[in-house]
Amino acid sequence: MYADGGNWTDWKRSMDELLKWDFDEAIPGHGPMVPKQEVVNRRNKMVAVMERVRAMNRERKSQEEITQTLVKEFNWGSGPSAGNIPGMMQEFR
Repeated sequence: MYADGGNWTDWKRSMDELLKWDFDEAIPGHGPMVPKQEVVNRRNKMVAVMERVRAMNRERKSQEEITQTLVKEFNWGSGPSAGNIPGMMQEFR
């Protein structure tokens, strides 16, 4: 599904496990260190994106419709993240 072999389902599980840990700040891999609440916010946003893709898949929306919706509702799905959408559509059938 994805070039790196990962998937969003495992990502969510990993984030849920990470958030059980006691920490004040994290280095997300892109950009500066962030407080734990920002990690929570990012996790919640991506879970909402995943749920939205799942719902639109059930409605048989096209990739273009899904992309437009994600950009509009979450400001996510353009640029590099656009490459995730075909895999997400397959993963969240």
